[in-house]
Amino acid sequence: MARKVEVSFNRYYQYDELSAYLESVAAAHPNLAALSSAGKSYEERNIWVLTLTNQATGAAETKPAIYIDGNIHAGEVTASMVCLYTIDYLMSNYGEDEEVTHLLDTRTFYILPRISPDGAEVYLTTPYMLRSSTKPYPLSLVEAQELPGLHPTDIDGDGRILTMRVRDDRKGEWAISSRDNRLLIPRRPGQRQGPFYRLFTEGMLQDCAGEPFATHRSPYGLDLNRNFPHNWDKEVPGGGDYPGSEPEPRAILDFIIEHKNISILNAFHTYGGFFYRNPYQYGDDQIDQDDLRAMREIAREGTYVTGYADVKSNNRATLTEWAYEQHGIIAYTSELWDRLGRAGVEREAFLQTDTPEKKEAIQLKLLAWNDRELGGRGFTNWRPFVHPQLGEVEIGGWDPKFVLQNPPPHLLEAECHRNALWALRGAAALPEVGIAELEVEQVEQDIWKLTAVCDNGGYLPTYGTNKAKQANAVKPDQVCISGEIRLLSGQPEQEIGFLGGYLNGQTGGYGPNPLQPAARVTWLFAAKPNTTVTVSIRSQRGGTAERAIVLA
Repeated sequence: MARKVEVSFNRYYQYDELSAYLESVAAAHPNLAALSSAGKSYEERNIWVLTLTNQATGAAETKPAIYIDGNIHAGEVTASMVCLYTIDYLMSNYGEDEEVTHLLDTRTFYILPRISPDGAEVYLTTPYMLRSSTKPYPLSLVEAQELPGLHPTDIDGDGRILTMRVRDDRKGEWAISSRDNRLLIPRRPGQRQGPFYRLFTEGMLQDCAGEPFATHRSPYGLDLNRNFPHNWDKEVPGGGDYPGSEPEPRAILDFIIEHKNISILNAFHTYGGFFYRNPYQYGDDQIDQDDLRAMREIAREGTYVTGYADVKSNNRATLTEWAYEQHGIIAYTSELWDRLGRAGVEREAFLQTDTPEKKEAIQLKLLAWNDRELGGRGFTNWRPFVHPQLGEVEIGGWDPKFVLQNPPPHLLEAECHRNALWALRGAAALPEVGIAELEVEQVEQDIWKLTAVCDNGGYLPTYGTNKAKQANAVKPDQVCISGEIRLLSGQPEQEIGFLGGYLNGQTGGYGPNPLQPAARVTWLFAAKPNTTVTVSIRSQRGGTAERAIVLA
């Protein structure tokens, strides 16, 4: 019976709680879980890696692997909780659920729940929001604090930084909706009948003698997911001083480079309710079409369990772009939390809103969802406040952290569950080598002929993608023979190229199209009867397998 380690999915874990949970899992399941650190953050916190596999069926590095991480962006704390839920689901169901048991027996999960522990800690313990790291960039903290303009601040002391609306019937850009007085809509050209408002982030002014003023940029300008080598340049916003300049991305780079068994990567983010996939900087018509088909078909498995669609990205210098372009790893950025979908707004309809009326209708749906499903708690009604610099203002609006960017805590577990299933569907698509046949024939006294048929029962080929072959990111599979024998022909170790998965048998679409042939290897050797001969196959991305036969 699987041992349950207590964990909650109705709140967001701070770093110490997250660390304690991971340590407890490793202690409770020493045969299935091993905890290590990929490196240290800017503030010297561990970037934890929990490696999950049944060690009795082979070491982690000898099995095909999926890499899963979360929370490289400080505020995207749902991603950490999805990682923890995936861990809990696997540990709780091993030995009870056939699919989970098979996955942990045959595959390895590398799970890194929190890539930006410093930034997440600030996000969870203060009113402030930040993109990634607490390292000041590009300005020092002192320089940033001295910038003139509006500095976001929790001026009313409620623990959140919301929105201020300031009445200005002459220059105000926003009017109150006639359909819901909480909603502000764009002031129409020539509209004179107020009241009208200006909108600002809740905060205090620094060195401003009056208008105009702007909200100054955050001192925490790094974007750790723009600090990866592929397509990096100094113009990438938040990309750092050079690729891998920051300790958190550098730890990930080193980890993935050192673990050659990774074929699939899933980086959890928020928000939106879709999967970003490669290619990033060129069109679908320019990527290898076999690779594209595999990416889309695996993403479709995610769609079945989450409802999310796959979307081609156009970001650059990201982890997922680097993973595919440099290493041929099928990689997804899973944008969790579909607030629009919960409110009954289709993503395509949102993207195509081209009139103020359509935008107002979407906002009204969101407010109705807030009232219906959140009991009105997701949107703070405008309340008067005397600002020490601006005078009479009103403070209110959407909760930026736990409605806009992350689900409210009571909706967190459902989001975690469906995306843990998506992680498992990715793992299920990995290659899986085996020795399908082992036949021995006695040619003459003490002379034997042994034939092994090696195959791949997984979806992906053992090279993962054609990009991986082109980049020389993966070595050909190897077959070995061992025992008390004297070889007469054949090699004790030999390369057999790569083994196609059943994906490769689908290249012709529907109808007959045989799978790529298995590898047949033959040896001639001298040995005494009753000798045990073992044949093994080693594949960087497809795992290992062996079979033994007794000469009789």
